[in-house]
Amino acid sequence: MRSSRSIAVAESFGASADNYDAHAELQRAVAARLVRLLPELVRPRVLELGCGTGLFSRHLLAHYPDGTFVFSDLAPAMVEQCRRRLDPAPRASFAVIDADAPDEQGTFDVIALSMALHWLLHPLGALQRLRRMLSPRGALVYATLGRESFAEWRGVLEAEDLPSGLVEIPTLPGVVAEERLVPDGGALGFLRGMQAIGGLTPRVGYRPLAPGALRRAIRALDAHHGGRVTWHIVYGRLGSDV
Repeated sequence: MRSSRSIAVAESFGASADNYDAHAELQRAVAARLVRLLPELVRPRVLELGCGTGLFSRHLLAHYPDGTFVFSDLAPAMVEQCRRRLDPAPRASFAVIDADAPDEQGTFDVIALSMALHWLLHPLGALQRLRRMLSPRGALVYATLGRESFAEWRGVLEAEDLPSGLVEIPTLPGVVAEERLVPDGGALGFLRGMQAIGGLTPRVGYRPLAPGALRRAIRALDAHHGGRVTWHIVYGRLGSDV
């Protein structure tokens, strides 16, 4: 059974599926960098979790022209967008899968998550379960938010004595690279961009800020940090756990 958080995340991203690509410049760039961690394999069986509209799926198809693929997402609308954008995709199937509790059968040579791991309720437990789904030659690759993501926004909320809806990100195994990106747009642009891609699902138990408190936090971010919000991206690769 899906958790309430999984349902909320699926609904949020599903509502943004039609317009996601127009606001996903950062996610597109991250997907292009994650390709570097893919193992060189012949005829691999590949599972992507959190495929979204197919930003990383395209790279998987190009990297493994003889592979077979399962492209999946928690949001049915995202799966459908991915299917449409990749059509025709030889040897590919599409599925709605909760990465916190995947039910795919058999083993995979490659499991990939591009900007999806941080949305899981239990990312460390999910990684452990997914590693058991790898073949002996297999690799799990991921790109996700690191612990230092949005430090400016977190700091402003703390200074203003306001609660944060940002999820806490654990230290993850297998990290091999990281980077910090600061998109343009200021505080309001940051929040609007997150909303446009369905990325504002808060941590469990969070009550949204009142409009006045939110405006106060935005003014403080603009005043103290020039509206800058840093995305800390980590890239990881893990082998089989069996």
